Amino acid sequence: MRRWASLLMIFFAAAACKSTYSVTVYNLEPAPVVLSKDMKRIGIVNEVGNKDAYTDIASLEALVKATDQRLTKEGTRAALEGLMAELQKDRRFDTVMILNNTSSLWSTEESKTESIPWKALKELCMQNQLDAVFSLAFYQTDTRISEKRSSMEELDMLRTRVKIPAKELTLETLIENGWRIYDPFEEKVLDEIEVNEQVITQAKGEYALNALRAMTDRADTLMSRSRGSGSTYGMRLKPSNKAVEREIYTKGSPLLVQAKGSVLEADWLEAARLWQMNLSHGKSAIRARACHNMAVLYEIKGDLEKAIEWAIQANSHEEGKRHSNCLEGLKKSAIQKSEAEKQWEAIALLNK
Repeated sequence: MRRWASLLMIFFAAAACKSTYSVTVYNLEPAPVVLSKDMKRIGIVNEVGNKDAYTDIASLEALVKATDQRLTKEGTRAALEGLMAELQKDRRFDTVMILNNTSSLWSTEESKTESIPWKALKELCMQNQLDAVFSLAFYQTDTRISEKRSSMEELDMLRTRVKIPAKELTLETLIENGWRIYDPFEEKVLDEIEVNEQVITQAKGEYALNALRAMTDRADTLMSRSRGSGSTYGMRLKPSNKAVEREIYTKGSPLLVQAKGSVLEADWLEAARLWQMNLSHGKSAIRARACHNMAVLYEIKGDLEKAIEWAIQANSHEEGKRHSNCLEGLKKSAIQKSEAEKQWEAIALLNK
């Protein structure tokens, strides 16, 4: 106990001594995937295929496995539908369609080495007048089962709540899926990404099987995550805001300490007033911290040009890794924002 008490005291002492406070900033970044403006007709295919159902369901593990195989089949469909719904919102595309029964393209004799069946893909595109193919390259679930003794309430014959022994069942399901974009005519993979998500479900029952049956929302959660995965992949074609962690100095002078209270209350106007009062401080390190904080403030406001000006001032007052990293990060964000805005302009022109 003494050892744990000592560790806790060290932890809280370190937290109290911390001279910075983390804030989240959102910066506009360009789309990770850029398609040719000539790609107007898009096909969506499923490389996964369907596995045979698991027939032996005598045990809890087997029942979960059989359920997961069914959910995998439904999950692949949900993922494809999520992608199609997202692409259909994008007016750059004239046509978006899901092509069924295409997993056989990857199971021919020529594809045993897992090479891409370019010839078959090209023929598929020509038959359906498509310019590119989006693919769910793989989708699988892996569930870890754990159970422990617990208790639960139920109504007895007199309709009175009584406590009875129970089993608490936990299913930790890892959903793994991968996406690709093919240009069959140029024989290029334009994009490839793998996404992993975890879904944890818990329930109680008199027996473990009862607890499993009580997990009525598990299937809905897995389908929602799968549909969201497809939608998220479709959004890789558009610029998006990315969260970045920045540090604000909260110690070094009474005004910096006071300004932290304003930051916690999201009163940025008052925080800025206090920081600017430190710009004439006798110590260059304090002036640098005030300028650094102002740079973060303008980054939060989305004015990267002003943020860079303040970061340059911070670096001039005190050269250091934290100030120089902030300046370089802001310059990079400004370049990415400019590129993303150009992408939005191009998308707007194509959508007219």
